[in-house]
Amino acid sequence: MYPIALVARRARVFLLLPIFWVVATSIPPALAQPARQVSSGAVCNNSEKVQLLAKISNTRDNDVQCLGIKLDGNAFEALRIETHRIVGASDATIADHVKVTEFPVAEIESRQGAVLDGAQGHNAVILQGHASPSGRNVELVTSYLYNGLTGEYRSCRVTLDQSADAAWRLVNQYNETVSNIVVRTRNVPLLGTIGIANLDGACTRT
Repeated sequence: MYPIALVARRARVFLLLPIFWVVATSIPPALAQPARQVSSGAVCNNSEKVQLLAKISNTRDNDVQCLGIKLDGNAFEALRIETHRIVGASDATIADHVKVTEFPVAEIESRQGAVLDGAQGHNAVILQGHASPSGRNVELVTSYLYNGLTGEYRSCRVTLDQSADAAWRLVNQYNETVSNIVVRTRNVPLLGTIGIANLDGACTRT
């Protein structure tokens, strides 16, 4: 058996966000690696090729993530997560260490889904789903690591929906438009953070 300290260290999952599928089998180690980084572009704003869906905060630190989609015309091309690590305090607080990651439709639609965050052996948030034939609706399942010690995951359904005016929105299972998500980490005395308690807004009522 592993020493308790080693198990606890491997079980610590520190992340922001969101978002998406049920783990039925173990994920290949390659998918647990950090997602590829691209040029940061706009800072959490809409642009010609990027539409912001929701801002994500968490209960562990002051970091902020912006969840959006990359567009090819009006078509959904990739999920985009822009992460801002917050440094400083009070009114002098500034955002630094901006990182942008993108997850193409093909990766989201794969059998394994897109690993949005986590460490090797502990995929913290996984997204999997398929676009409708019309291309205006993407049904997704978000799976998040609830207990890193036991490997227990919990999940909820969300939808990317394109309205008649071509604007995209994130909709939870309660048919509510989601613009803010709070990642509530799950803490255990002595061990610290062992997983995610819930994704407020995405998996709960807004």
